[in-house]
Amino acid sequence: MKLFPRNTHFTFLVLPDGSKPALRFRVSAALLLVIPILISLLIVIASTLYLLHERNNRQLERLHLQLASDSEAHQVQLADKEALITKLQTDLVQLAQQADAVDARMEELNKLESDMKSLVGLSTDKTAKATDGDGVGGEQLDATDADIQELVDQTKSFYTSIGGEINELKNRLTSTTKEVQKKKQVLRLTPTYWPTESERITSLFGVRIDPFTNHPGVHKGMDIAGKTGDSVFAAADGYVQETGYMSERGNYIVVSHKNGIATKYMHLYKVLAHRGDSIEQGDLIGLLGSTGRSTGPHLHFEVMKYGVSVDPKPYLKMGIKGIPTDVQLEKRQD
Repeated sequence: MKLFPRNTHFTFLVLPDGSKPALRFRVSAALLLVIPILISLLIVIASTLYLLHERNNRQLERLHLQLASDSEAHQVQLADKEALITKLQTDLVQLAQQADAVDARMEELNKLESDMKSLVGLSTDKTAKATDGDGVGGEQLDATDADIQELVDQTKSFYTSIGGEINELKNRLTSTTKEVQKKKQVLRLTPTYWPTESERITSLFGVRIDPFTNHPGVHKGMDIAGKTGDSVFAAADGYVQETGYMSERGNYIVVSHKNGIATKYMHLYKVLAHRGDSIEQGDLIGLLGSTGRSTGPHLHFEVMKYGVSVDPKPYLKMGIKGIPTDVQLEKRQD
């Protein structure tokens, strides 16, 4: 059964207001059926497109959120990596500074070795002069990748070579220690120890004006002024060869050493050593005084080589312990 007969048409009449003529529209029945279908189809298509658009918007929003989250995570990771790189560069600089500190310590050990040699009169190499403090400064310039790489190469090279330098220094210090021990042993047998507490030299070895006669005379030792009762020390290892009293020497001690050397200590207030005693360098053997031919408290120190008096000053300059003899001559006394 058909809804409308074939070739059925409908006429639509439009009557405007006033005197205007009426408008007629003649439409077939089939078209009237198709129009609602088309409208429904358009509604369906529009609804579908709208739903698809909303879904795409939601997906796009989710993608934006995911992208923002991923971007934030990447920023955090990038910041962490930059912080790690900065820390590694800082650690590298500190490592390089530690390498410089190790190098400075090596220089100090080299200087110590030189000082040890100088102390006992061994030949030494020249060392750098000391400086006042540890001042730093200069312009602040950011380090480039090339600067960092150069620092890496320098630090690597330093730590590669430092092992050999340490071994070399260790061998040198071992050898130097042996030389120093030998030299110390020699010095202990040589009158190099300053023989009293005072450092005031009042008369040197050689020709001088005699304080009693005011005429030229030969002084066979060195006079060191001091206070009565000051300690008098043995200038080297040896044994007490003689003690006693003479009108010119006053209370005196003669100590015999190796290699034909002897030392005399005169004008003592008191003799503490005894004939035949074995003594070591630095031992207390008497007290300073002004006995005998003397104008005041002092020690007359004399060195003899195979029975001949020689200048004590070169021997005392060799000392590892004691006071230099380059002291201004203040006055002359016997």
